[in-house]
Amino acid sequence: MEELLKKLKHGDEEAFESIVKAFENQLYTIAKLRLKDEFWAKDAVQETFLSLFLNCKKIKNAEKLKSWLIIVLINECNDIVHDNKIGQVSFNQNNFENLICLEDNFKKLIDKIDFNNIINKLNEEERTIIAMYYSGQYSLKEISRILNIKNGTIKSKLSRTKDKLKKK
Repeated sequence: MEELLKKLKHGDEEAFESIVKAFENQLYTIAKLRLKDEFWAKDAVQETFLSLFLNCKKIKNAEKLKSWLIIVLINECNDIVHDNKIGQVSFNQNNFENLICLEDNFKKLIDKIDFNNIINKLNEEERTIIAMYYSGQYSLKEISRILNIKNGTIKSKLSRTKDKLKKK
């Protein structure tokens, strides 16, 4: 990733495309969970990559690129929610089924669960943490750093959210 970022800083379009391909699915999944709308999720991801293209020279460490992208994405999502007052749009079940892969015994229940109702009962923060942990495969420490929430708090919120999902 370091080499791609270096090339991007020198204006290499192929490097930019490679970075987009590497992160677009993870970013889209997080945005979709956060915004609950395909159009706005795609818009947030597109704005995130535009920001990367315009600000890539400010990123000093390629190891932090993924975190930087997530922070920008979450800010874009927050702006979209605030500016457009969205958030009550129904969730597409197929996208969520691709996202959650919990413990083995939990997998047996996936087909029986109505994800639309469950997701609509979670708050934005819970949806974001679940998306980052399961889809983005971020560690609790990384989520803590990105969201600027204490590690123990993230662990507790994840545990409570998993319990909510299991009960449903």
